Amino acid sequence: MSFLAPLFLIASAAIAVPIFVHLIQRERKRVVQFPSLMFVQKIPYQSVRRRRIRHWSLLLLRCAALLLIVTAFARPFLKQGVVAAAAVGGTREIVVLLDHSASMGYGDHWQKAKDAAHQAVRSLSNNDKATLVLFSRNAEESMRATSDRARLDVAIDQAKVDADSTRYGPALKLAESILLRSTARRRETILISDFQRAGWTGSEDVRFPEGYTVTPVSVATPNADNLAVPQVTFSRQAFSGQERVTVTAGIANRGATPQDVPVSLEVEGLPIQKQSVKVGPNTSASVTFTQFTLDKPIVEGTVKAGSDPMPADNTFHFTVSPSAPVSILIVEGGDRDSSLYLSKALGVSTSPVFQTDVMPVTRVTPANLEKRAVVILNDVAFPPAAANGALKTYVERGGGLLIAAGDHTTWPQGEKDVMPGTLGPTVDRTQARGATLGYLDHSHFVFEIFKAPRSGDFSAAQIYHYRKIDPGATDKVLARFDDGGVAAVERKVGGGRVIAWASSLDDSYSDLPKKPVYLPLVHQLVKYLAQFEAPHAWQTVGQVVDVQSLTKSRANWIVVTPSGKRVPQTGPLELDEQGVYEVRPASGSAGFAPQAIAVNIDPAEEDLSTIDPAELVAAVTGHAPAAGAAALPNAAEAEQIDIKEAERKQSFWWYLLVTGLLLLAAETVVSNRLSQSEKFL
Repeated sequence: MSFLAPLFLIASAAIAVPIFVHLIQRERKRVVQFPSLMFVQKIPYQSVRRRRIRHWSLLLLRCAALLLIVTAFARPFLKQGVVAAAAVGGTREIVVLLDHSASMGYGDHWQKAKDAAHQAVRSLSNNDKATLVLFSRNAEESMRATSDRARLDVAIDQAKVDADSTRYGPALKLAESILLRSTARRRETILISDFQRAGWTGSEDVRFPEGYTVTPVSVATPNADNLAVPQVTFSRQAFSGQERVTVTAGIANRGATPQDVPVSLEVEGLPIQKQSVKVGPNTSASVTFTQFTLDKPIVEGTVKAGSDPMPADNTFHFTVSPSAPVSILIVEGGDRDSSLYLSKALGVSTSPVFQTDVMPVTRVTPANLEKRAVVILNDVAFPPAAANGALKTYVERGGGLLIAAGDHTTWPQGEKDVMPGTLGPTVDRTQARGATLGYLDHSHFVFEIFKAPRSGDFSAAQIYHYRKIDPGATDKVLARFDDGGVAAVERKVGGGRVIAWASSLDDSYSDLPKKPVYLPLVHQLVKYLAQFEAPHAWQTVGQVVDVQSLTKSRANWIVVTPSGKRVPQTGPLELDEQGVYEVRPASGSAGFAPQAIAVNIDPAEEDLSTIDPAELVAAVTGHAPAAGAAALPNAAEAEQIDIKEAERKQSFWWYLLVTGLLLLAAETVVSNRLSQSEKFL
């Protein structure tokens, strides 16, 4: 047996009081006075009989009552109960969630976080266990449940800040699953973070069972200032047969004070220009640099802006390549004016650049279809060179086909597998108001850019003639006229795409080419049919890239990470570092050009505004954390907590106290009776 307050046992010395009471001289209550002896000196009479204990039962009753009361105040408990509970599952199991996302690189946040993690480890008693979980966008166990404090401390010291974004949901779910497997009596999660608001949306499905504890430890800096380069944009211009690029960088000031920010641009490691820009509090500004020439297939660049306690987001990496033109063949009848609007609309595009050739239908050969991204049949009869499956083969291999169906359009029955639907007669709307587009599929790539208000008004365009089209069962209708007739329909053939437009694309049958929506409509149609994807100038940490898809080959590749690691790669590559990845052909894979992938941190990490830790804990546990919950106990304090918990559950002191009080009551009754019996002696 042990005692929670053993110093109270000193009070057991009070047992001497009843013994002393029983041994002291006691005067008789009936005293007879003799007047003749009043002047005689009083001599105490020492009686041996009076120094003997006559009422042993009363003495034992008094001593037992005092001893029980003193022992009750000392708060006794059985140590065997504590040891048995520890043998079953440990007195306490904790999960230390240590945030090592990019925002933890701000100032001394990371050092404070590691110190808090070490303090959590020091709070472990001998029978406790702890699991260390490192988290950013994802969470992983760095050290499984162990009582070895030294190993936990080493794992904490070896942890480093990564470049990923903050997400609390996966970390809390992992902590919950770990604690659900535990048999410890007390289960606790210690969440150490800067509590970045962007990491918690409130929609995470995380709810800890009743009795589980979540202790938040915040290392955030109040009202933290931060400069960042969230993105860059490019504009291109041809000059002397080469392409020149102008870079414009955005600069964000996420602080309460205006700043003069020095900004620089480097291309291929060489400085291009330095500028200074004034950015107001909680606002953004932009800087445009001088042009540079794209003299390589892939040019790497870096924008740097100022310096602050979080340097990771002060640097922005990008890659830029010369524009690859999209080759287009326009097949027309004998009148070249019929393709004037089409060729002019395609000629003004810069991203991408459309390389357009216009050719009469009589001159088209099968060779003209090769290496074309898109073929446009602009109100012409079916080309003889495309017969016998040549056009179908072209589309199946990934080619795009746009059919502008006018009065001159014909389609042989043998090529019906390529044509979306069946062509019908011409519908004449010249006698009344022309037809308008009444339905557009805004979920489709072609019409997606027209979804927002004031992004394009198709109702103003009048179509006076159009061909009736009956779509097939698997064809997708993209647009309809106001009378329900099909205006645009799509069919996918093999790896390619075919779209039939039910009218001509010149001004002979409609005034659509004279409307503002004509230019973006033609660009969207051609980009979709060409399956054009603009090359990514940069990626974000956490994204996954298919190396074989990027390089358009199934060769073997070696990926060199920004930290210098060489990793053989043939499939998906997870981008987990900030900087530039180099993708090089492995030995035996000559003839393939190296690639570069620029990677930057998630722009959400630049915003250091915080969420109230109590709000997050309340969302997870259903109640706010207790006051002072962020103060972690040391090992001695944790052991004392276990002792108090064991004593509280056993509650021996209450029974001892009640028994002692009952004995005192019995002592009172017994002593009164003895007094009554002796007062007549």
